[in-house]
Amino acid sequence: MWLMGAANFFKALYRDPPLIEYMFRKIGSVMSHYCSICSEDKMVGAVSMGDDIGYKTGPMISPSFLRKYIFPWHKRCVEEFHRRGKPFILHSCGNLKIIMNDLIEYVKIDAKHSYEDVSYPAVEYKKLYGDRIAILGGIDMDKLARMPSLEFEKYVKNILSKCAPGGGYALGWETLWLITLN
Repeated sequence: MWLMGAANFFKALYRDPPLIEYMFRKIGSVMSHYCSICSEDKMVGAVSMGDDIGYKTGPMISPSFLRKYIFPWHKRCVEEFHRRGKPFILHSCGNLKIIMNDLIEYVKIDAKHSYEDVSYPAVEYKKLYGDRIAILGGIDMDKLARMPSLEFEKYVKNILSKCAPGGGYALGWETLWLITLN
């Protein structure tokens, strides 16, 4: 999307499908090749691929477009790592509930990173998907940056009490550069 700008990308999804297909084929083949090379490296134990496909209310583009243009390439990358016994972590912001089964069952991600309380909290993802994938993160960036310390401590302990039991959870947040040193 960022190669052509969001507005042009969204228009092209409907007005110029051949361009979109070409773009995803080119980018997807480069990413697939990159994943193949990285997965062979003995120093690489896992991969975390960022692809912010969601927004607060759901995916940025229709699930049908994701299934057609993006998920097949994600699947190829996942397969490269799985072939070598290495896990694949998807980083994506936003509420992905409507496509989580696609990501888990078709793409075969091993973990998902990044959760916002306003869109879909990690606690909810843990309840729904924690028996199938690892849940990584869960600390809302806005709360990390703005919440008073004692209140933040209670917030974190609450998340841990709900997500840690049973395993498959790692506490964390999304983007460090947003946090002040105070």
